[in-house]
Amino acid sequence: MRRSGEFWELAACGGAAGGISVWVLAAAARAGWLRALLDLFPRATWDGVTWALIPLLLLVPMILQGAVVAEVSAPPRPLAQPIAGSIGGSILALAVAGILVSTVLRRITPSRLGTLTRPLPEPLLLAGAVVLGAGSLLIAGRLAGSLPLRRAALPAAALGLAAAWLAARSRVLAAMDVLDRIEVAGFFLGVMVGGALGSAWLATRTAGSGLTGPRACRYNVRNSGRRSEHGEEGGGPSLPSMARK
Repeated sequence: MRRSGEFWELAACGGAAGGISVWVLAAAARAGWLRALLDLFPRATWDGVTWALIPLLLLVPMILQGAVVAEVSAPPRPLAQPIAGSIGGSILALAVAGILVSTVLRRITPSRLGTLTRPLPEPLLLAGAVVLGAGSLLIAGRLAGSLPLRRAALPAAALGLAAAWLAARSRVLAAMDVLDRIEVAGFFLGVMVGGALGSAWLATRTAGSGLTGPRACRYNVRNSGRRSEHGEEGGGPSLPSMARK
């Protein structure tokens, strides 16, 4: 596969991993699970625990995103680079979005402010759902080594979402309502777009790494096929046989 194609596939996989992680985190917060987590600590320590807990929880989707990109890369990359790319890309995307929003807010009238501060519109969320579905199928296809599944990822995700929209529109809208706050929607887009691009960029940039170590045994190493004659140097076991041990 060309390097550009590899980059966009990894970005889609990272977008799915990061977007789904942020959605799960937002759903957990809405369901009260984070409050239940606070209840495990004495009430007097809640302020300190909150200041420590929230940054850690916000890092979880980026760490998972980078780990997924590292795992589905061919060959698998060290975890450090994709995770660093995910964190850096997400922070950069959020910073750029914040600058753009603050600049736009200075140039609009207060009457239009409410329109801009609404959650993400439905078409944008539906497009994001297609990316999540296609990226999830790409992850499965790359892990299983299935080229047909990878090729069918995008049309299958689009058809699946269309069918879900027609059959259970209320449930799809209820799932979208998890991102009903502008800060949650912004974090969702920042990780899904910025984090995905950052992790995929660092993963493809280090394309030469990851060829050694236990995880490299996932990939076949071809030999020239010429056997060493008796008395020649290098007549020991072939590289494929050593890799299989």
